[in-house]
Parts: sequence; structure tokens; C-alpha cells
Amino acid sequence: MAKLWIWLGLLWAQPLLPLSRLQYYSSGRAYWIREAVVPMLRSTVAVRLQGKAQPLFILHPPEYRIKRWSFVADTLLVEGGRSAETISQFLTNHIGASVWITYSAGAEWEEVQGILEKVSEQGDILLRRPSQERLWLPHSLVQAARIEGSATPKRNTPAWRVFIETDTTLPAARIIVGGWDSLAPWTALHTLQLTSPTRATLTTYIQIPSFAEEAAQVDLHLVQAESDSTQTYSWHLPMQKLSAQAENRVFLLRAEVPYTELYRASLPDLIESLDPIAITSWRGYAERSLQILNVSQTTIPAGAVHILDEQGLAVAQSRIGITPPAGSGYIPLAHMAGIELRLQEQETRRERLKDPAYSGKVILTGTLRIQNSSSREARLLVQKPITGQPLADRLGFARAAPLPERRGPNPRYLLQWELLLRPGAIETLEYAYEITLPASSR
Repeated sequence: MAKLWIWLGLLWAQPLLPLSRLQYYSSGRAYWIREAVVPMLRSTVAVRLQGKAQPLFILHPPEYRIKRWSFVADTLLVEGGRSAETISQFLTNHIGASVWITYSAGAEWEEVQGILEKVSEQGDILLRRPSQERLWLPHSLVQAARIEGSATPKRNTPAWRVFIETDTTLPAARIIVGGWDSLAPWTALHTLQLTSPTRATLTTYIQIPSFAEEAAQVDLHLVQAESDSTQTYSWHLPMQKLSAQAENRVFLLRAEVPYTELYRASLPDLIESLDPIAITSWRGYAERSLQILNVSQTTIPAGAVHILDEQGLAVAQSRIGITPPAGSGYIPLAHMAGIELRLQEQETRRERLKDPAYSGKVILTGTLRIQNSSSREARLLVQKPITGQPLADRLGFARAAPLPERRGPNPRYLLQWELLLRPGAIETLEYAYEITLPASSR
């Protein structure tokens, strides 16, 4: 995205830096950049920026040198004042506007006009009259107030004043300020409309909670981490307009995707400990799901999914995990018992190793029993992580894919089976793998 270079008029010699870039994490953590081109009337320039979080640094552009800088807490008047319940609140929303104030002067009422400069915490009013005379009115004397014309209500919001000392003779300079903030988390909302028994239309929006300010042209980077993983995915959405005091819904993608209804079982790693080796067993049910293939070039973020039928009527609500291009995403449906699985592993062979760092190598054999007690045919996908090296000649039709992590001296793999179960069918699957035990294992 082209940077936001804009000329700003002087506001008490302090231009306002608008938000230009936001790297926004789904956890709510946010890295921001605010920037503008400002007039350099003297070697020290003062700028202001909206926000509660203190800026952390100034980015150094190549065309001039920054000698030093400092930050001071400040406030700004911005549009969007709340509905007034008292005269003081009404006037606070219209600081800077031309107002008429009716106040009591002894036994009579008088009216005075001027520019409203300040409303104190006690409700006292500072008015600058056309003669430039300043007039203080205690709140106890004020009886009524009206605004000339159609002045927009305003509110006080936290801000920062930044003082930057530069070494330049340029008539203008880029001022770029950055920092971190904590915002409300953003979420992804998906709609999956089933258009045929094998095809569906996926539409995704990003929901950004009510923003603190109006941001006209933001270079938006959304970041989301996989659950239980350090791997992150990002989406670049340039030139976004973020509105204050209202939720922002940003379009991300629309794609025609193939889907299949299946049962899915994610089995655990049964090795509880390598030192000494301890093996458990597992029993559970498969989860009824929709499997979609992401045929778009955009990663699908994790989020809620509304599932509609061909007529647009709601079928179910669920969730989908992060799904990169060409990857499969799984959307769980309502639980429907019927596919039962029992898994156990046992040691079948052990041998010693000459390397003193290891006490030996163990071969484990696993047995997976699957029963379809439902009255319908079911496609089943089974996934199971293992610690160790799979034995290729004893995997049957299982596929083994390496996982990025290790456990002790052993690699990690994911075994996967796909099968079609007739009603009442019982299948037994076997596999084997070997693990290396640390020297202290017995």
C-alpha cells in the first residue's frame, strides 16, 4: 500500500498524526504506525496522536535526522460525544463551538454569546466573547445553553503530544510514530451455503469491535495463531476504513469449495512417559463433520461457521480451524453416536543399543478396533500422532507424515487412515513403530 502522505493544517502548531498501519492479532495485541507529512516551521516540531497507549519509538526517515524526542500525555476533542443529560455535559460535548449561555444575574436572567473554551470538572464554564474578553461562569448560575448552527457533538479522548527535535532545513518532513496497544480481539465469521451434495459457497468476513477513532485509510494486517501452536498466519487488507463507535465488518473472501460429510477421529499419543516408558489405552467416538477443501489462494481463518442449505435456511452452527490454501478444513456437526473406537498399544520387542546415551530400542504394536453401530454407511478419517519411527512394512494402508516437533531422541509422525464402513461393520487396524529410550529408562 502506498503510504499515507498528507499535508495537515496547523492545530495550535500541533498537527494530528492519523493511523496508517495496524498489525492486529486475534488475541487483541496490536502494533500501530501513525504518520503524516508536517510543516517544519522550526527545528522542534510538536505533533499529537490519539490513543491511550504511550508511543514507544520514532521511525527515522532517510531524508533528515532526528536528534531527540519526548512524549507528554494529552487529550483531544473528537466527534461523537454521548447524549447529554445535563447542561454541563451538553456544553462539554461542544467545546470550541459558538454558544449562547443564559445565566442568572441577581434577580434577572441575562444571555451572553461567545466561543466555549473550557468546562471544568465542577461544570464551571470559560467563554471567550467576541471582544476577546474571557468570562468565567459558575455552573450554579447557568440556566440554559444553545449552540449556534449545527455544531457536531465532541468528546474528550486520551491522546499524546510528541515533541521531536530535528536536524533539517526541509520545509516539511515525514513524522512516523509507532507503538503497541491492547484492543478487543477480532474474530472471523463464516457462512457456508450448501449448493449441492458436494459443493458449497464459503463467505468470510472479519469482525472488528468498535474502534476508538475514525481511521480513513489503514494498511491492515490481521494475524492469527493456530491453537496449541506457535505458527501464525496473516492476512493483508490494504486501504481499510475503520469506524468509531460501531462494529466494523471487513470482507475477506468468497469461494466455491468442495465438501464431503464424514466421521473424524483424532486419537491421542498413548505414550505417557519415556523415562520409564509408560503406555495407556483409549476409547471414544468419531465426530461427525464436514470436510471442505480450500481451493482459494487465501488462508481461511479460524472462526464460527453458519451452515445454510440450498434454500438459505439455517442447518447448523459450528467452528472451523485455520485452513491454508489446498488444505482440508473440518467443521464438526452435532454429535451422533455410532462410530466407536478402541485403541491399545503394547511392547512386542526390545533390544539394547551400544550407544551409552540410550538404554535401548523398543518396538510397539498398536491395535485399533472400529465399529459402526449406526444404520448408515459412514466415511471415516482417523488421525493419530506417534512418538517414534513408523515401520513402513507394518502400517497396512495407513499414511505416515512427519510432524515438526520431537520428543526426546525420537521424531514425531502422524498416522492417517481413511475407510468406508458399512452399517454394523467392525474393522481392526494394526500398526507398529519403534522408539529410542534414554539411558536412564528401564
